[in-house]
Amino acid sequence: MDTYFAPAQRTERRKFTNQVETISRNPIMDALLKAAAGILVVVNEDRQIVALNHAFLKGIGVQDAEKVLGMRLGETLHCVHAFEKPNGCGTTESCLSCGAAVAMMAAISDNKTREQICALVSDKNGDVTNTCLLIKAQPIRLEDTRWILIYAQDVTRQQFWINLERIFFHDINNVLTSLYGNIQLLEMNLPENDEVGSLKTGIERIIREVEMQKTFSLHKQEGINIVCKTVNLGEILQEVRLIFTGHQSSFGKHIKEDWPEQEIVLHTDPILVSRILGNMVINAFESSDRNETIHLKASVTTHHICFEVHNACYIPSKIQKRIFQRHFSTKPGEGRGMGTYSMKLFGEKYLHGKVSFISSKEGGTVFTFNLPR
Repeated sequence: MDTYFAPAQRTERRKFTNQVETISRNPIMDALLKAAAGILVVVNEDRQIVALNHAFLKGIGVQDAEKVLGMRLGETLHCVHAFEKPNGCGTTESCLSCGAAVAMMAAISDNKTREQICALVSDKNGDVTNTCLLIKAQPIRLEDTRWILIYAQDVTRQQFWINLERIFFHDINNVLTSLYGNIQLLEMNLPENDEVGSLKTGIERIIREVEMQKTFSLHKQEGINIVCKTVNLGEILQEVRLIFTGHQSSFGKHIKEDWPEQEIVLHTDPILVSRILGNMVINAFESSDRNETIHLKASVTTHHICFEVHNACYIPSKIQKRIFQRHFSTKPGEGRGMGTYSMKLFGEKYLHGKVSFISSKEGGTVFTFNLPR
């Protein structure tokens, strides 16, 4: 059997030489190869490389382009499957599920642009490497000849974190399910125990938080539908207290609550509201000195509820313009700069409210979340 997937034949030598010369003289192709920021390879309809850019040569560790002209992509990348059969890259059983081969054949057979993930296992002189490439194959016709442009981007790191994220949600869900089952048994044995009740409430909160985060993680796009429900202010306050009570940033500091009638109702997502307010409170604690007091206040109008968190710290004017900027933080260490960004994201984009702040040397800082009822 010549092939399990893509055609085995290669372009006759003289014809291939003419193809290389044609490509090298074409000003459009020359401009594309020079302008491409990443890896760009041009193949003919037999999937042989007829032109390539410097980024590709650098990526495969080759200085002389002549050494790879005529080869197929998997052969230049030292794919372990490219040499399993005499006819090379694209013809083995493994090529049936190769993203690069599938994308190229779609471009060749259907004249369609196709983008695929290619999981590549390469073996270069005994050095085995697993790489994840995003391959885009795009047909282009020049001078009555069709060529296939192959764009390749190394997304190994991104895919690693995506997969790790999925594993985390799977495993943490198993742990929480087990933990919740045990706390329910404990509650049956100690039905009047307040501490057991508090533990159960906290675990339920974590389960809802994880489920919400999983939804954001899986979609990663605009327009995620938030499931709102009718809740009262007392429920919101309880959720916020779960976040800041016992938090290390609150040690030695005080909080004063100015809360209206707790039976006032609103239609919203209580978890998101409490996350916004919880971030505001934690940030206020972190910015306050020992024995200082922060104020958590809510006021109600016919159509809105306005939450305010005040602390005595002043935010310098040069920093104020960047407070809600993603990744920006005045605190050291990695993974910072998401707290204030998330307030703005959840409060305005998903809950259709308004998140803002004012800061002065005389009055300190007040973060405000104005939420429709």
